[in-house]
Amino acid sequence: MSCSYKLFFGMLIAFYSLCSTAADTIAPALHGHWSGVWYIGMSSGKSHLTFNDNGTASISFTNLDEFGEDLIALNKLAIDSTAVSFSVPSKYSASFQIQLKIKPDGLTLDGNGKFDGAGAKLVFTKSN
Repeated sequence: MSCSYKLFFGMLIAFYSLCSTAADTIAPALHGHWSGVWYIGMSSGKSHLTFNDNGTASISFTNLDEFGEDLIALNKLAIDSTAVSFSVPSKYSASFQIQLKIKPDGLTLDGNGKFDGAGAKLVFTKSN
């Protein structure tokens, strides 16, 4: 890992330490598109997560009927130096609660969630 790369992530962690939570603290390192997969029980599918530079974020799922395949704005977005958490409202009454850890490589988000009482696994990699 180059010195400038280490310096960048050190500054990113320091920045997050000073910030509380909320979409307006989305660090540039998170901006962009993330592609991933989700697993709930024996079901699985793909997912796309986007953090925009205007402070908004959205997600889409394939093969998860309660959400359709359209982009859905994230609710209760919270970001700190090591994690991202948010909820995603379904078409019905349940919300998908998701907590993702920011891996040291800065290119992977790995975590868990809970939807309608069932546990979920989600993994994203930076796609741009």
